[in-house]
Amino acid sequence: MQSSHHHSGCFRHLFERLEDPVVKFELVDGEPVIRDANDAFLDVFGSPSTPVVDEPLNELIVPAEKRQEAQQFDQRTEAGESNAAVVERMTEAGERKFMYRGVPYDDDHGFAIYSDITDELQRERHLDVLHRVLRHNLRNDLTIILGMATEIVDATDEPAIQEAATKIKTTASQLSQLSEEAKTIQQVLGEAVAVRPIDVKPLVEAVRYDCLQRFDDAAISTEIDGSPTVRANEKLQIVLRSLLDNAIRHNDSATPKATVSATAISSSTVEITVSDNGPGIPPVEQQIITEDTQITPLNHGSGLGLWLVKWIVNAYGGRITIETPTSGGTVVRLYLNGKKAA
Repeated sequence: MQSSHHHSGCFRHLFERLEDPVVKFELVDGEPVIRDANDAFLDVFGSPSTPVVDEPLNELIVPAEKRQEAQQFDQRTEAGESNAAVVERMTEAGERKFMYRGVPYDDDHGFAIYSDITDELQRERHLDVLHRVLRHNLRNDLTIILGMATEIVDATDEPAIQEAATKIKTTASQLSQLSEEAKTIQQVLGEAVAVRPIDVKPLVEAVRYDCLQRFDDAAISTEIDGSPTVRANEKLQIVLRSLLDNAIRHNDSATPKATVSATAISSSTVEITVSDNGPGIPPVEQQIITEDTQITPLNHGSGLGLWLVKWIVNAYGGRITIETPTSGGTVVRLYLNGKKAA
C-alpha cells in the first residue's frame, strides 16, 4: 500500500506544479464533469466566485459553436482513445487557442491538458504575411531592375557601362534566387517529415534535366549503380537541385561539369555524390554543412541553398561530408538510410 500512496503523492505534486491547465474529469452519461483541477486551470478558466469542481467541463469552457466537436472528443475518451487537437476555449480573458490533449484512464475518467498557443499562432500568421509581402515586393522590384539593366547593356557601346549593367543583372538574379530559397525553407520547416522509400534513379534524372534547362552550357552526367532506394520524401529533389545548382552556378570553368552518382554502400546506407570541376566551396560555407554553425550575417555565403540541404538531410537522419580534392572541384557526399534492392 505504501508505494501507491507514494505514487499518488508524487502525482499530486506533478498535477499542481504543471504550468499548463490540467483538469481531471469523470464521464457521466457521456458528459465530462470536473472532479479536480490544478491551480493553473483555475487561474485560466475559473473565477474566485465560480466553483469548478463537479461542474460540467464543456459548459464551463467550450464555446457554443464548438460543442459538437467537444462531444466527438468525449466519445473518443469514452472508447478509451486519446485526443490531441488545436481547440478554441473560453477563458477569463476571452476566447483563446489551446493545444488540447485528452487522456482517458479507468473506464469513465480522463485528464484534459490545455497549452495556450494563441500568441504563437498569431506570431506565425504575422510572420507569414510579412514574408509574403516582402517576397512580392522583392520580385516586382527585381523584375524592373533586371529589365532596366538589360536596356542599358543593349543601348551602350561603352565597355565600362556594359560591365556595370551586367553586374547589376547578376546581382539582381542572385537576390531573386535567395528569395526563392527563403520561400522553400519556409515550406520545408513548416512541415513534419514523413519518410518513405524513394527510388533514386528517376529523381536524379529529373533534377539533371531541370538543371540542363537552366544552364545550357553545363555538362551533367549521372552514374547510378543498380536501382538504390532511400528513406526520404519529395524534398530530396530540392537537396539534389540545390547541390547541382551550386556546382554549376558558381563554376568558372569553360565547360562547367557535374556528376551525380549513387550507390548502396551497405544493406542500410546509400551514398549519393555530387562532384564538380568548379572553384570549390569556400571553407566558411563547408562549415555550414559539416559543423553545427549558427547562421550569422558573415557566414551566410552565397545563399541559403546549403542550409536547406543540411536541414533536409538532417531530418532524414542522414549525414553530409565535403571534400575538395587537390585535383580541383568539390565532392559533396550524402549518406542516407536505404535498403538494397532485392
